[in-house]
Amino acid sequence: MATFAGQYNATIDDKGRVVLPSAFKKAMGEMQLDFVVVERNRRSKCLDIHTVDAWKKEVEKFRNKLNPETNPMHDKLLQLYFQNFVQIGVAANGRINIPNEFLEYASLKDKVTFIGMQTSIRLSAAATATGMEVSDADYLELLKLIDKKEE
Repeated sequence: MATFAGQYNATIDDKGRVVLPSAFKKAMGEMQLDFVVVERNRRSKCLDIHTVDAWKKEVEKFRNKLNPETNPMHDKLLQLYFQNFVQIGVAANGRINIPNEFLEYASLKDKVTFIGMQTSIRLSAAATATGMEVSDADYLELLKLIDKKEE
């Protein structure tokens, strides 16, 4: 499975086309790169890009918690869940063409930022990514919060 890390800036054109950073294409290595799955990230108002294999594993984990055949709420939840995803073809040069409704959802225009998130790639407006920067001191404080939870 590919592991993604790092932050890369890019430009998206008015047709929603953007090229995946070469470091991320390299991380995918020999994986079949015909398609990626793009998700509307409801927590951060951005897009998450998954390899098909990683996405299938996440879907399987989610579906195992549900019984849509006998529970109407589970069926509705499953429908809502899948509405957040679209499978997109990847050109030979790593270019993807993101549908307009996904671009609008994440307010993606012109300058964008890719951020490796281990098993996925986050895509957000460059201004949003810049707004997420924290000082070293604040970052260390956040790490301390995690340590306290483990005690």
